[in-house]
Amino acid sequence: MKKICFLLCILPSLLKAQNVGIGTPTPTEKLDVNGSINVTGTIKANGADGTANQVLMKNSNGNLAWGDMCEYKNFVTLRSIAATFWTVPADVTKILVEVWGAGGGGNVLAGGGAGAYIKAHFTVTPGSFVNYSTGDGGTAASTATAASGTSSICSIGPVAITASGGQGALYLSATNGQGGVGGGFSVTSGFSNYIGLVGGSGKSQERSFFPYNATTYYETGKAGRGGDAPNHPESGGAGQYYLYNTTGATLIYRNGNPQNGLVPGGGGSSGIQYGATTIVGGSGADGIIIIHY
Repeated sequence: MKKICFLLCILPSLLKAQNVGIGTPTPTEKLDVNGSINVTGTIKANGADGTANQVLMKNSNGNLAWGDMCEYKNFVTLRSIAATFWTVPADVTKILVEVWGAGGGGNVLAGGGAGAYIKAHFTVTPGSFVNYSTGDGGTAASTATAASGTSSICSIGPVAITASGGQGALYLSATNGQGGVGGGFSVTSGFSNYIGLVGGSGKSQERSFFPYNATTYYETGKAGRGGDAPNHPESGGAGQYYLYNTTGATLIYRNGNPQNGLVPGGGGSSGIQYGATTIVGGSGADGIIIIHY
């Protein structure tokens, strides 16, 4: 009887000190299961239960915890040429900011450049302000240099990130134009948690002449595209084609008008000219800012 009582007294200590195996005679953990587990209740990680759509993962301390696969479950699109601010919502401590500058306008000879792009990650405090302004698309021109797009700027505390606007198409002479150069990007010195891309440059108008027969000559042309904004292919304005009888001064075909750039930040297309006709290019698109939180 004394032996039985002794064993009953030390058994809890032995079980507490040893690993328990299910389906394995040599467990290496406190509970080592060789096989499938069917749970009808819930699973808690360090005493905490998860919520809908969360998964088990390790936190920054190396402990098992419930968490979200996506850090940013919401976003807001901001568009204001005037300087203003966005307030960080409650419980938000990290944001991802995407910024596009505005596109430049096109003129009769070439397309405008696209605005730049920059993406940055910030640690923030709930209730704090994100100051910003978005770029204004450059207006188109005919026989003149078109307006450039303006910059989109976002600042959090001492750090500012800027996506510059694309340049308007240059008009150097009646036969000499140049597509607008795409915008660049910049950040406050010392800040490195970002990725930036320059905007695409505008293309020049294309023109060619050929004989239709022994006495008649034709001209054909294509308006130059506006520059494409980073991460947005085909956002630059597309220009039209035309076919013109130069001998008879007659337009045979034209498929529409020059196009404006597409938001965010596409450059406007070039215009076209044939005979005595001059058609204005497309305007650049506005910039935008998207905050993921």
